[in-house]
Amino acid sequence: MITKNKLSGFIVFALVLGLVSMTFAGDVDRIGTAAGTQLQQPVSARDIALSGANIAMTQGVDALYWNPAGLSRLKGNAIGQFSNVTIFNDISINYLAVGANMGDFGAIGFSIKAFDFGDIPLTTNQDMDGASGKTFSPTFATTALTYSLSLSDNIHVGATAKVVYESIPRAEGTAIAFDAGLQYDNFAGINGVSFGISIKNIGSDLKYAGSALTDEVQQDNGRQDVLTREAASNALPGSIEMGVGYTSNIDEQNSLTVMTMFQSNNFEYDALRLGAEYSFDNFIYLRGGYNLTAANSEEQLYTFSLGAGITYNVGGTDLTFDYAFRPVQYFNSDNIFSLSVAF
Repeated sequence: MITKNKLSGFIVFALVLGLVSMTFAGDVDRIGTAAGTQLQQPVSARDIALSGANIAMTQGVDALYWNPAGLSRLKGNAIGQFSNVTIFNDISINYLAVGANMGDFGAIGFSIKAFDFGDIPLTTNQDMDGASGKTFSPTFATTALTYSLSLSDNIHVGATAKVVYESIPRAEGTAIAFDAGLQYDNFAGINGVSFGISIKNIGSDLKYAGSALTDEVQQDNGRQDVLTREAASNALPGSIEMGVGYTSNIDEQNSLTVMTMFQSNNFEYDALRLGAEYSFDNFIYLRGGYNLTAANSEEQLYTFSLGAGITYNVGGTDLTFDYAFRPVQYFNSDNIFSLSVAF
């Protein structure tokens, strides 16, 4: 039973979401000008297989990236997940997430997403071909802390605070970002229908600084001065997402969930995502999704995705292995693997 205080909190939360959403509108003229675009790289094989359309029903640590409200719906007392994907042929993304159920207090989660670029030849104005043999590897990482609470059996809210960090030799940049989300089950009194909304990456601009932006300049009088170049400061790639999903229990063992989500971006084309998941006895899962944007076919890297999952209980511990396949235009296809352990 939802209390008066919780209802008031929900109303305020919804108003804040609405006001913030009014600041967003996809602007194709700003494509390519966002900073911290590592934030846009998705994680979790299950939701990637659904093309990210599952924000109304995503739960547990899968929800940490997609909609923080779903963390409060995690099964068991604690859960951990590791996910890996290699994108653009040789860039690897490793993702580690943990979540804990804190009872009436809600649920908390922690995640870190780190990129591995491998060794890149170091080039300079004096050695443009990298003949020295020296290499470097940039550091791109997002660390996040999430809190989620179930206001009632049907209403869930959550928020995430993130630190975005990027560095190259002798220069680095840091930004702070926030996500907020809501999920409403049995929406409009219809059993099986869920509604979700999520706002992502609202925060500070990212700006690089460091000795790489300084040069020693020889003056005519023989004096050496230090010239510092001012790096550009750019906003993070914010978005607002709204979605619905419907689960039909065909019989005691079989169920089918269909979902859709509209994503409005401030630095790229808006997108409409579609997804479906078939479940057999909460044991085997088959998934598929499709991503529609206003971009022409030459600009859109991702279209459809496919995946599967299996959950097995061992001594009271749920082990879940998920896989997703996502073709990528111009590059090798992505193969995403996730392993989750729930206690």
